[in-house]
Amino acid sequence: MVLLTLGLFCHSGCLSKPYLPGQDLGTLSLRLQRAETSPDQKQFSVMAHYQPIKKVTVIISSKKTVITKTVDPYVEGDVITIGSIYPGSWQIEVKCYDADDQWSLYGVTTKTIQPGENAELLIIIRLAPGELSITMDVAPLLAAGYDASRGRLYVYEDPATDRATIFDLILEGKVLKNREPILLPPGTYNAQIYIPNKSNSFYESDYILFDIITGQIESYALTADASLVVAGLVDLPPATPENFEVRMANGQPLLGWDPVLDADLAGYNVYRTNRDGRFVLLAQVGNDTCVYHDREVKIADYAQSRLGYAVSSYDQGGNNSLWTPTLYWPFDEE
Repeated sequence: MVLLTLGLFCHSGCLSKPYLPGQDLGTLSLRLQRAETSPDQKQFSVMAHYQPIKKVTVIISSKKTVITKTVDPYVEGDVITIGSIYPGSWQIEVKCYDADDQWSLYGVTTKTIQPGENAELLIIIRLAPGELSITMDVAPLLAAGYDASRGRLYVYEDPATDRATIFDLILEGKVLKNREPILLPPGTYNAQIYIPNKSNSFYESDYILFDIITGQIESYALTADASLVVAGLVDLPPATPENFEVRMANGQPLLGWDPVLDADLAGYNVYRTNRDGRFVLLAQVGNDTCVYHDREVKIADYAQSRLGYAVSSYDQGGNNSLWTPTLYWPFDEE
């Protein structure tokens, strides 16, 4: 009787903490890959001047939590592991710095971590954005009795369209300045300031031409009766091909995508996973081709879900777009 009572006591009193289903912490294993996937290709020659990466800062954030991890020194090819991640959707940002602590490369994506998952993720890193700091002296407008307490900067990121990205300007003293940091990919841009905004303006500036350089802050000071014009060369990366799909045709994968309409488009890169699951450059096609039939691949040689494809575009200046979303086997029949 004594033994039975003691056994019952331990059974009820030595329980572990309650298990909450669906709340197992996960782990993220992160690999970085530069946008140039094949250094011997001519279109990547412009990218060859990149300095080695010395330090990497990874910032993963959800609606309630931000986790930051810095790896210094960083060895290219190493896997960065972050543990104790709650299940849910996370934004993953990667900032890479060179030996001079200059922010040089950047990547961002989202990932849903399942309960208890050891998630592996490949992030393509490209040139880091630069920052624009802009001010406009509106003292002449204020002296004339106009309300110049707010304005808007319209930045035209794509010279092939009329679409603009809008940034709010607020008044400090007698100067309008950007409210939030303005981060833009490296390149040359046109912009225009409207007071108070484009649809209801009493003042609009001349067009402003400015350069954005990776990891640097470019400051431009304007006045309400003149504009600063800075000469530059437009050489933005081409757009990412849209509506990428893979279907089976005659037993082999057939890739297709919408054409990119950039004026200096040179062609498209086609990527396929190798048997280890790493994406490598498979082929290049001309700018007048929007399909690729992979007749050489032997699907049986790949483990389940290891066969994947992606496409990017490149221009005559050597700039490479971001990749399309990756698609993996199995693929639908035509």
